[in-house]
Amino acid sequence: MKQLILPGIFIIFAIFTLSTGCTEPPVKDPTVSVSDIGLSDVTLQTMTVNATVVIFNPNPFGARLNKVAFDVYYPDDIPTYLGHGEQTNIDVVSSGNTTVIVPVTIRNIQAIKAVSTLVRKGSITINVNGSAFIDVKVTSFEKPFEQSRQFKASDFESLVPVTSVNITEKVQQLGGLLDIVAG
Repeated sequence: MKQLILPGIFIIFAIFTLSTGCTEPPVKDPTVSVSDIGLSDVTLQTMTVNATVVIFNPNPFGARLNKVAFDVYYPDDIPTYLGHGEQTNIDVVSSGNTTVIVPVTIRNIQAIKAVSTLVRKGSITINVNGSAFIDVKVTSFEKPFEQSRQFKASDFESLVPVTSVNITEKVQQLGGLLDIVAG
């Protein structure tokens, strides 16, 4: 009987050791954040807001960003919807960051109302609120995100091609007119 105990313990130990080497580490949650909200184009008819979304995948294997979708708005007494951004089918690298820039074109009335708020208050806060839907090997995640950025009238000067005109002063002069048009 004693002769069987030692080989039995050795077999159990060997099975345990071999089986622990074959198991995979658990899948870790990726994280999603907005690293920047920027303006790339401003005209009298439209403005484009670029949201830079960063997906960090801590896993040693790649993933798939099925969709990232968000709404852009600004709080002016009540949240005012400006537009929607969306990207689909993006490969996410393993053990690192994947950056996606999603442009949102804001048209006509929404742009005029946003500029009106900028004129009245001297600044405007743009909010981005959405979710990323990520497939990681054996499971999928919905990762919500939210970010805000405040813009001042002077931030628009580099976006509007005007020579020897102070955009901030001109925007303030147009304030009353824009309030009437947007009202």
